[in-house]
Amino acid sequence: MSWFLITIIAYFLNAIAMVIDKTLLKKEIPNPIVYTFYIALLGAVMMLLIVPFGFSIPAGLIIFISLVAGAVFIWALILMFLALRKDDATRVTPMIGGLTPIFVFVLAWYILQEQLTRNQYLAFIFLLSGTFLISLDFTPKGQGILFWLKRKLALGPQSKRISIPQIRKVIWIALPSASLFSVAYILTKYVYQNTEFLTGFIWTRLGAFLAAMLLLLWPENRKAIVKNFKKTSKSKSKQKSAGGKFLIGQACGGASALLIQYAISLGSVSLVQALQGLQYAFVFLIVLTLTTFLPKILKEEMSKEIFFQKVLAVFLIFIGLYFIAI
Repeated sequence: MSWFLITIIAYFLNAIAMVIDKTLLKKEIPNPIVYTFYIALLGAVMMLLIVPFGFSIPAGLIIFISLVAGAVFIWALILMFLALRKDDATRVTPMIGGLTPIFVFVLAWYILQEQLTRNQYLAFIFLLSGTFLISLDFTPKGQGILFWLKRKLALGPQSKRISIPQIRKVIWIALPSASLFSVAYILTKYVYQNTEFLTGFIWTRLGAFLAAMLLLLWPENRKAIVKNFKKTSKSKSKQKSAGGKFLIGQACGGASALLIQYAISLGSVSLVQALQGLQYAFVFLIVLTLTTFLPKILKEEMSKEIFFQKVLAVFLIFIGLYFIAI
């Protein structure tokens, strides 16, 4: 199976995980350290399950780069969750998700000497444009891009002059997070170029796990993790159905992470990251389907302008997919 199809499947599974999380998550973001610790722990479990199928000891330099790649990924996650605590997910997610492919593209060209064809460059541009458009929330009321443009260009009755949007302060957390994610992906791609996939995956997950373990050196982090574990245990005993959804979501998310890593090992790391817009498109289609046919499970209000914005973004993403496929 090609890296292209693997990436599509991976982002579809991640979209399912995101929709399930949407039905379960609380409004407040818990301690970023707790989130990061459990993600690293899940990666360690996957690492142990894979060890019997492809573990080997590569060159010392590859081991070092693998451990650094895993650790950098953990630091990027911490910054991302810190950003989510300071601003809405609809603003933070497109910032990081849109900036990361740009950094990856530059680093892949400079460090890995990765070259894209003309069609792949066009695909990259369309995919990135669609990613930004589908994930942006332009107003607190969520009235879409058309409403936002009218206000900013003084075309509506509520605005008498052109106003320039201000850069949100959370960008100073989102920028280093996106840059660290890109460094982690580039180092991971380098590892996969110099060793077998399963071996590289195991060593990078080990690096992430060790970085998470270092967080336990601080007493406040240990207390937060223990407190969250006890709280989760109590909630699971009371809500078995929610626990089932949680497990399905985590399974889809874990499988998605593994497939994305495999796609990076096979294809262009720049294009794999640019295809991230697919998961936003899948989320939109899944939410739209549930809202229409199964509103008891999930219902999301959507104005005509927001619907137009999402459809236009999906159209841009599919143009990008076309340029990759031809």
